[in-house]
Amino acid sequence: MAQCKTKLVAFVFSSSTGEWQAVTSQAWDDLLVGTGVSTASSKSPVFFGRQYACACFYWVMDWRQKLLMLDTRRMEFSIADLPPGCRRPPIAIVDAGEGRPGMFAVREHDADGTFDLYYTIRQIEGPSFNQWQMEKTIPLEFGYRYFLRGATERYLLLLRSEDDSPSSSSLEMSDLECFSLDVKTLQLESVCRLKHHILRAQIYTNFPPLLSSQTI
Repeated sequence: MAQCKTKLVAFVFSSSTGEWQAVTSQAWDDLLVGTGVSTASSKSPVFFGRQYACACFYWVMDWRQKLLMLDTRRMEFSIADLPPGCRRPPIAIVDAGEGRPGMFAVREHDADGTFDLYYTIRQIEGPSFNQWQMEKTIPLEFGYRYFLRGATERYLLLLRSEDDSPSSSSLEMSDLECFSLDVKTLQLESVCRLKHHILRAQIYTNFPPLLSSQTI
């Protein structure tokens, strides 16, 4: 994806030709209509945190309760609202089944300092079409701070640190515990403990055979 001064453009790489080709574009004026974002500014909106699920790419719009979506089946851009309970990124988007995208967000309750995982599913048919509906709220253990590190296939990766650790804006934190969450069962499982971890690192799974451990 490329953000140009007047429009947004999606490119596809061809392995046969070895070249990038523009496949769709949309003017900012058309894309942002009704979002409350001014198109008169010389700066285009900032999108970050790319996610993929159900044949769609998603980006969060900086400082807005909005998502940029690219439907790879129709090659169309669109803007969608974040769920009402999702006040701030990061988020993790997963395949909730039946072609529906699901979204996880960590919510902090200022009144008592507790955290929970907030899970919503976007409806694709019926009277609630395109609306996010709350599926489940998962309480998280008190005394820790929690950070989403993204999702891949049917698993979510969650980190937690002692409540007196540096804030999430810090580039590096120590003594982090890593958890996975099965999207189907919504069960949290401790994976490992990290002495040092850079929060901006990305998840990578499904290594090619040459990099995978041998099994019998």
